[in-house]
Amino acid sequence: MIDAYHARRAYRRRPLPYPRRSSRRVRVVAAVVGALLIPAVAIAATNWTVGVAPGSNGQAKAGTISNLTITATASPAATNLLYPGGNGDVVVTISNPNTFPVTITGVNLPTNTTYAAGFSDSALSVAQAGCAAATPSTVTWAFATGVSGTSHSLTTALTVAASGQANNPLVVTLTDDAAMGSTAPLACAATYFSMPSLTAIAASASSSAATTSPATDAWTS
Repeated sequence: MIDAYHARRAYRRRPLPYPRRSSRRVRVVAAVVGALLIPAVAIAATNWTVGVAPGSNGQAKAGTISNLTITATASPAATNLLYPGGNGDVVVTISNPNTFPVTITGVNLPTNTTYAAGFSDSALSVAQAGCAAATPSTVTWAFATGVSGTSHSLTTALTVAASGQANNPLVVTLTDDAAMGSTAPLACAATYFSMPSLTAIAASASSSAATTSPATDAWTS
């Protein structure tokens, strides 16, 4: 016979009609359900389209325009040297102070009676006696004429980078673009020349890639 005390204990030990779930699984399910209940952030367009008010605008400003500076330089040294009745190279440095690249396509020359001054040193600081512009030295820009300001196109356009960028200043050798007259004084032998100032250049703001320095170019007519 089973007394009432043992009967109650046996009843308590009877298996449950369904398997007991582990607490870990319950926690995982609860976490997933909890995550599903978190509101999602909207990242796609909705049907609530938004326009722009009339007169909406912004402000921009154009940069200032400054002239290029072209100066004589001794490096690299000219390859083709002047002689009476012949042509020689001119080496220049072109500086662009603008905030944008500038492309040069041509030059304007002074007259063929506007002569270069001779110097005994490459720094063009010591005048060469007997070879002044007024002597005259007979050294002029090649293809200059009796009319001032004639236009001459470069063989290849030169683009000088914006201020502060690589290849600015741009060093250019102008091949055979100096000419010496056949009556040049003997005092002009082995002399450095400061070429006459150009009257103008054909140049404009550009989006072209900068020309790599040092470069070689010329006008041929």
